[in-house]
Parts: sequence; C-alpha cells; structure tokens
Amino acid sequence: MRNKRRKQVEHNKKKRQLVFLTVGILLFVYLTFNLISGENGLLKYLELSSKRDKLLAESRIFKKQVEDIKTEIDTMEKNPDQMEEHARKYGLTRDGELIFKFEDKK
Repeated sequence: MRNKRRKQVEHNKKKRQLVFLTVGILLFVYLTFNLISGENGLLKYLELSSKRDKLLAESRIFKKQVEDIKTEIDTMEKNPDQMEEHARKYGLTRDGELIFKFEDKK
C-alpha cells in the first residue's frame, strides 16, 4: 500500500513538472514572439527608427532650402538690380512698360 502511494505521488510530481515545463516553454515562446513581432516589438521599432531617420533627413533638406531662400531674399533686398532681374524672369514689368515677344518661325 505504501509503495503504491509512493508511486502515485512520484507520478503526480512528474506530471506537475511536465505541466510547469510545458507552460514555461509556451510562455517563453509567446514572450519571444511578442518581443520580436508584437505591437511594440523589435520589428516595429526598426520600422519606426527607419521612418524617423528618413524624416530627419527630409527635415535637414527643408531647413537647408529655407536657409537658401532667406539668403536669396537678403541678397535681393540689398541689391535692387538683382531683384528687378529676378522679377523680369517671371514677366513682371514696371508701370508703363511694354513687353514685346517675338516668335521664331523655324
């Protein structure tokens, strides 16, 4: 009787260990999967990091363009002849001026 009870206790102990081991492995697999491809996982982090770098590069380009335009504005404000030349490129005239455009007949 004692021997039977001891075997049953050992058998239950092995079952419990197997259940804990299985639950532990499943938990580890779930956490690993979630860490890599979850909503806040490694793949999402890499994607967002890439987007951030791209946006920072675009931001630098826009800042450079703004600086160039400000420099051009300052130059034109200091030199009225250059402003007039720039305005004429876009077809602007002074009051009373006439513009004649001739077409080539080639």
